[in-house]
Amino acid sequence: MIDTEVKEIKRDVSGLFAGEAIERWKIILLLRGKELSKPTRTSIQVRDKHIEDAKGGYINHHCEPNAYIEILPDFVGADPGSQNATTLVAIVIAKKDIDKGEEITFDYETTETELMEPFRCDCHGRWISGNKKMAGRIRKLKELDMIDLKLWKKDEVG
Repeated sequence: MIDTEVKEIKRDVSGLFAGEAIERWKIILLLRGKELSKPTRTSIQVRDKHIEDAKGGYINHHCEPNAYIEILPDFVGADPGSQNATTLVAIVIAKKDIDKGEEITFDYETTETELMEPFRCDCHGRWISGNKKMAGRIRKLKELDMIDLKLWKKDEVG
């Protein structure tokens, strides 16, 4: 993975910074960690789950970010405890070239349906509270996933 480091920006505010130059489209980070049903101040929403990732929690919001979160289709067999379970995979990807020492940011409203602590952003002064329209899309994706899983199990079992 790409070298990153957490640095203090100002009192009680830290961010994730590039420890090396990062080319556009490079994977910066694989989001892993405890999956929660509700958002926290530092979680990142992946469909209907909220991931508490050790470094991902330090990625701050920007309306014109240099990175984005890509949610990949569920992978069957990625969970060593159950080869039949599906696992969501989310990665942080560089949206443009990022210089060494530059803060890594993403637009919270591209993943979050509701923020635990809404705020007015420093970049444009917009109120950032989440994207309510995504909630319906997430429900629909979950319904489709269940249909796909049932069809897959039917094909596998016979």
